[in-house]
Amino acid sequence: MIRPLLIVLVLAAVVLDVRSEVSSPDTTARGKETLKEFLMGGKLDIHTRSFWMSTINRGELLDYSTAAFGAGLGYHTPEWKGFQAGFSGFFTFQLYEQNIRLADPTTGNVNRYEILLYDMNDLDNTSDLDRLEDLYLAYRYKNLRAVFGRQTVNSPLLNAQDNRMRPNHFSGLSLYYTGKKWELQGGFYTHATLRGTVDWYSIESSFGVYPFGRNPLGVPSQYRDNISSRGIGMLGVKWKPVSNASVQVWNYTAENVFNLVFGQVDANIGKGSWFAVTGVQGFYQLPLHYGGNSDPMKSYIGHDETSLGIGARAGLSNRKHTLTVNMLRVDERGRFLFPREWGREVFYASLPRERFEGSGDLWALNLRYEQSLMRDQLKTMFALGTTRMPNVDDFVHNKYGVPSYYHFAASLGYHFHGYLEGLELMFLAVNKTAHNPDSVADIYRINRVDMWNLNAVINYHF
Repeated sequence: MIRPLLIVLVLAAVVLDVRSEVSSPDTTARGKETLKEFLMGGKLDIHTRSFWMSTINRGELLDYSTAAFGAGLGYHTPEWKGFQAGFSGFFTFQLYEQNIRLADPTTGNVNRYEILLYDMNDLDNTSDLDRLEDLYLAYRYKNLRAVFGRQTVNSPLLNAQDNRMRPNHFSGLSLYYTGKKWELQGGFYTHATLRGTVDWYSIESSFGVYPFGRNPLGVPSQYRDNISSRGIGMLGVKWKPVSNASVQVWNYTAENVFNLVFGQVDANIGKGSWFAVTGVQGFYQLPLHYGGNSDPMKSYIGHDETSLGIGARAGLSNRKHTLTVNMLRVDERGRFLFPREWGREVFYASLPRERFEGSGDLWALNLRYEQSLMRDQLKTMFALGTTRMPNVDDFVHNKYGVPSYYHFAASLGYHFHGYLEGLELMFLAVNKTAHNPDSVADIYRINRVDMWNLNAVINYHF
């Protein structure tokens, strides 16, 4: 894994040398811009990240903690006749850890949260954690932009999920159109490097890199390395008919596996300092060609399994303070399935350190307060919610065996200005408590409910 990082370092050294030479005084008259002068107009990004995380479980169940440090750099050329290129890489070191590579002696379960700061597929690797991330060629023509290669992708379901040391990156082709009221985003991706790993995976082999839960028959899913798919296609349309309302619709097609349509409408109502915040969102999913494998024991989604969900938001805001009530309902026809490897779902009712993916017949409700002060330098969030899950033994609707729970989350973020421009601090505390703690077996409790998860992150971009 050291070779990709060496490539990035060599390329960066060339760019830095170019910048150094061009910035030196030169009395020689030049009629044309040199290659070095052109490259100096690009953007060099340097990023360091420190991350501490700890999980405190109930009773005798194992507790975990770890601290990591990493740094990366990237370079993006200026545009030349519409063309532009870029690359980036990152390395991570473990500073210390407590229990994150041990199986819990009571339940046999392994660590869930902290290990994703490193490489969950190479537990002994604590220092050679490096990867080449961006490596792309882009072309822009008026309002159109195309990007080919390794790149970041962001959408409601397929996204970077940047909540560990390194985010997701995808390899393929992206197309963007930006107009006054319309935005279009499309793409097809054949490979991905995932949060909590250092390798690149084909899309079909990325199914099951993370723990894969149980199938509707109640036995461990066997779809890992058994899915046939050429890649994931995506098309999104955003429309802003007026300044205070927006509509977006997205279609995701995992070739030979499933198709999912997601839509969302948001509107702010009122013209005073305080205004109403409203929104509705929903999705519908169905399988394609037996869900990736004709053997039901090896398919990702059942050949007759569909899912439907609807969410809503209502609240008040004056832009500095926002208070909302958020809900999500996934009906009983089937489980909402979208590989956790590819991103984190962005539902109104979503809160840190838990997902709704893998669940059907689900109700979630929360109250969320967000504050933005000091010209957006200081941001805080407090949320309290409840999620009613199917019984942990309901394999048809509860893929990961998560009990019903109350959910508390609080975060604080601060972005420095002036001399420390580029420095960011973030703190996050999460508690999940089972609705009926005494009735939950430890195997379904550990790392799911009756626990705290604490985080402190320092980012520096320059």
